Amino acid sequence: MKLKIISEGTAETTKVVNAETGEEVEDITSIELSADAFNIEAAVVFSNPHLSINNLSYVEFTNVQELIDENKERESQESDSTGDDGTASDADNQQHSEQAGLEI
Repeated sequence: MKLKIISEGTAETTKVVNAETGEEVEDITSIELSADAFNIEAAVVFSNPHLSINNLSYVEFTNVQELIDENKERESQESDSTGDDGTASDADNQQHSEQAGLEI
């Protein structure tokens, strides 16, 4: 579905319609547009959406702290296996200062 925003410049006069049928789309609570020189993105927030979801699965957590601890342990093991202690080495610092010097 393509959406069309029709407005006279105020929230009260703004409505969103189906661009193909002209029918107003209800229950939209907000629209956020973000643009740069190459792209435009839109986020549309609906209230009370009618959804049909298939193949939904979930994981139930009864102890959130246990999950947090497991994630910390996993991250610690991953950094240990790469030899990364989370600090910049002298070679890293030298490389960054050289790059900064080239940009000036």
